[in-house]
Amino acid sequence: MEKLVEQIKKIATVEYTDYWPKDWVLRLLALFFAIFLWYFVVGEDKVDTHLLVPVELVNLPRDLVIANQFKQQLEVTITGPRGLIDGLRRQPITRTINLAEAKPGTMAIRNDAESIPFPRGIEVLRIQPAHTTLVIDRLKEKVLPIQGEIRGEPAPGFELASLQLEPTAITINGPEALLDRIHLLRTTPIDISGLNTSTVRQVPLLLDQEMLELLGEAMVNATIKIQEKTGEISLRAVEPVLIDRREQLSYALSPRTFQLRLLAPLSLHRDPAALAQRVVLTLQVGELEAGSHRLAPLVTTTDDKIRLIAINPEQITVKVTETK
Repeated sequence: MEKLVEQIKKIATVEYTDYWPKDWVLRLLALFFAIFLWYFVVGEDKVDTHLLVPVELVNLPRDLVIANQFKQQLEVTITGPRGLIDGLRRQPITRTINLAEAKPGTMAIRNDAESIPFPRGIEVLRIQPAHTTLVIDRLKEKVLPIQGEIRGEPAPGFELASLQLEPTAITINGPEALLDRIHLLRTTPIDISGLNTSTVRQVPLLLDQEMLELLGEAMVNATIKIQEKTGEISLRAVEPVLIDRREQLSYALSPRTFQLRLLAPLSLHRDPAALAQRVVLTLQVGELEAGSHRLAPLVTTTDDKIRLIAINPEQITVKVTETK
């Protein structure tokens, strides 16, 4: 009996610290951290929310191009702890599609929870659309001429002389199937109603949605040249001017006058005298010796809007004699 009592005393006198781990502080901190993490991930209130996740295409080969319109963002419904959800709004998530192995044709890529790198603790409830469809085509370069479209009429008595576009053509890089069916580009209608002077305007191109995606809001400079309308008119009895005539010689013309058929602005039709002042008829007689000569006159104008159509006669006889 005495031995039993002594054994009990020995057990009771053993220091308590002999049974406490030496790293008890670290273990206690780990326990507190686990409890905190459990509360943060499991114990925190869960919320449902909707996110717009951008679609990012990477590694598309240089000789290929996306030929269709696709949804640039996914509508994703998720659930998870409020803290994680708030963190997603500060650090946006993207849906990355690797096109390194892409070939011409149609690709349907599934959008599932594994394709979007949400952090652990976030559950994906719904993704819309469930697939991203891409039409992939070969990239082609093509030069397309630009054609101007005119609408309306200039002011009375005026007409469109010319329409010049700058540039006259555009080089486009785009899907082969699209560019193969397009042969030229047109401007939006250029209204010239009531114009009586030339002008320069910036004019947008007339593009469908596919071409608009390639070119954006493309513009060209249109130089619109407006001129007064012209018509045929005749000038009769026009006397020529003798050039380089010599004083010791006399000159007799047969016939003495010419008849000119001209193309001139309509305003000059109402004022023949003003028209005649703008037309000069000359004969070069400086090298003529005494005798009879056949000469063709030279007709010049001081107005580039006046043009010679015909002259009658085309030649005249010039009789040169010495004066006594």
